[in-house]
Amino acid sequence: MPVLWDKQRATIVSNESADILRMLNSGFVPLADEAAALRHVFFAERAALRPASVKGVEPKTLRTAAVVGGGTMGAGIAAALRDGGIPVTLVERDAEALARGLANVAGIFEGAVKRGRLTEADGAVRMADLQGTTDYAALDDTDLVIEAVFEEISVKLAVFDALGTVCRSDAILATNTSYLDPRAIAEGLPNPARFIGLHFFSPANVMKLLEIVPTPDTSPETLATGFALAARLRKIPVQAGICDGFIGNRILKRYRAAAEDLVRKGVPIAGVDAAMRAYGFAMGPFEAQDLGGLDIAFLQREGSRGRGEDVPETLGDLLVRAGRKGQKTGGGWYDYVQGDRAPRSSPAVAQLLAAALTPGETPSDIAEHLVAEMAPKARLFSARA
Repeated sequence: MPVLWDKQRATIVSNESADILRMLNSGFVPLADEAAALRHVFFAERAALRPASVKGVEPKTLRTAAVVGGGTMGAGIAAALRDGGIPVTLVERDAEALARGLANVAGIFEGAVKRGRLTEADGAVRMADLQGTTDYAALDDTDLVIEAVFEEISVKLAVFDALGTVCRSDAILATNTSYLDPRAIAEGLPNPARFIGLHFFSPANVMKLLEIVPTPDTSPETLATGFALAARLRKIPVQAGICDGFIGNRILKRYRAAAEDLVRKGVPIAGVDAAMRAYGFAMGPFEAQDLGGLDIAFLQREGSRGRGEDVPETLGDLLVRAGRKGQKTGGGWYDYVQGDRAPRSSPAVAQLLAAALTPGETPSDIAEHLVAEMAPKARLFSARA
């Protein structure tokens, strides 16, 4: 009898195992494409830190850094550098702007402490090696300077004119421009081999992507230093060519336009954002624009219009012209309360945009629609890479 029972139990276990395997396989087969994509991302992210373009090139040692501009982006870059253990000097045009900039950086670390991502001691250490100045002469022995000022060519040229005068001839000088041609920004700069574009994404201390944009004059050593910095800051570097918006913003331009089109057809702003969060994005397109600032893309569009290009007016243009540039002005696509980043639906926005809305047919799956809008541009860049 025990022998018979052992045989029956073995048969039952075998059948159950087969059923379990069939069930698991039926669940995993549809995920084969996703699994392949995740494997690709895993290896691509690691390969990004060691591109063939800098193989065998020794990067410069970065002991100190400076950031020119203490607004949303500049403060985020300064925080990222401090997270990477690099002492930072923040430069602003006057004492009042400098105080705001230092407060912006302090606010980043205070927020990290509140969320439990840093201890109070860690936050204090990061602020201890953050200095501020209104005098460019303080940068005479700085290894790396990143410009993060207003997205206007004349303003940036003035910054690099000052940096070219006071900085060491071998100091790395970088621009964080989102759309402007780095070659134009570096025009007239002594030793242009040390110049490079380092385009962070907002919030710069959080977002992983770092676009590295060399000019024809950028030296291999400067390029290698950009990639080494990305590794030190735990960023994912991608070398970009010189074009309008580089890579990320050219893809996001399609995303934002498609999202605005949905709003024009009657989809609530908060509904679009909620769909993208449910899809897996940390933020929807309108929340993200409010965080980074609507004025950056607005200035790019205005620049194109100034060159005679036919650029249709966007809903974002209406908001910026009404003084709504995002969280930094207390309102963009949403309203914000001082000290609170939580977005609140805005009656003012509804009124501003009302005349531009024409209800129409909308896709059943908002997230799939918006991702599909980005895909062709992303595939184009991938094929060129």
